[in-house]
Amino acid sequence: MDDRRFSGNAERGISLVELVVVVVILGIILTVTLPGLNEARGAAAVGGASRRMQGLLFRCRAVAIMNGRACAVVFERRDDGSWRCFIAQDGDGDGIRRRDIDRLIDPIISEVIFFETGEAGLGILQGEFVPDPSGRGRLRGNLDDPVRAGRGDIITFTPRGTATPASLYFTDHRARMRVLRVYGGTGRVISRVWRSGWPKWREAGL
Repeated sequence: MDDRRFSGNAERGISLVELVVVVVILGIILTVTLPGLNEARGAAAVGGASRRMQGLLFRCRAVAIMNGRACAVVFERRDDGSWRCFIAQDGDGDGIRRRDIDRLIDPIISEVIFFETGEAGLGILQGEFVPDPSGRGRLRGNLDDPVRAGRGDIITFTPRGTATPASLYFTDHRARMRVLRVYGGTGRVISRVWRSGWPKWREAGL
């Protein structure tokens, strides 16, 4: 038997047809998996942003109770549309005020959290029918304002554990949102999730 015939086939390598088949199969795999990966990435990003804020709110309430002095999570929107958030403590007994923060009367007592423009963070998904978390139709008000905490964008926690009622909206700017709802009478924080196409918000897991 002539072994040269078999060695010639082994050295031939991959044919053009075989290469095309491999490329097509890889394309199909990527088409199927990439949307799922993007979905998972978006969910993780918006979830991480809301959990960072939830941790800041929990810390603020705990410090207010332990120190017997009002504390607040303060939101500041910068000119480029990004946000900075931090905890300030009442230094003179008249509540947390921006002018007192600027004068260092109400000191900042936490790290400053930043949410950059275009990244997962504070925001409301645009061009979508976003339902109201309370179940009363469509989310109303200024859809460019994700911080619904009264006029001052300050969520205050008292030494009794009560808080400024508030809703904070987060988005991945693609298809997902989360909301943190702060209940005034208890200071309790509830997290809910929503994605494009859902008729209502759902309770959020971890």
